[in-house]
Amino acid sequence: MKEKLRILGMAALTLALAAMIAGFWFFVGKQAAKEQEREEALAIDAMYVEIGSHGDYMFVNVDTETPFTAEFPTGQVFRENGEKLSREQISTGDVFRIYGDGAMTMSLPAQYPGVTRMVRIKYGSPEDAEQYNEILEQFKTDPIYTQEEGIIPPE
Repeated sequence: MKEKLRILGMAALTLALAAMIAGFWFFVGKQAAKEQEREEALAIDAMYVEIGSHGDYMFVNVDTETPFTAEFPTGQVFRENGEKLSREQISTGDVFRIYGDGAMTMSLPAQYPGVTRMVRIKYGSPEDAEQYNEILEQFKTDPIYTQEEGIIPPE
């Protein structure tokens, strides 16, 4: 009789432990889904545009046409299929979904320091970026040195 109670007790404890583990994984799964929803809600679709000839670039939010700067997060720039992208594979006109904390600075141009991941959602061309020329003109830098003229004095 005592042996049956012991076996029954062990079975009840095993079931309780299994239920706790299942509940934990269910909770973790729900939290991950909530975090993914939050990440998608904060994502920005923006076009990459090179400005100037020194490798300077900006992004323009395609919904609000607001220019901003952001650094490419190391090792976290991808194609839509999940393959990693290098900087050499990115060109003016490409549209990225930019993930991060959603906090933009109130500067001109705005800066997005909290970028965590970028995914190219559309392969573009320089012609696609021409629509933003007027907006970005104010951020283009004049060269301070040319091969022909040397150092150019400020006007």
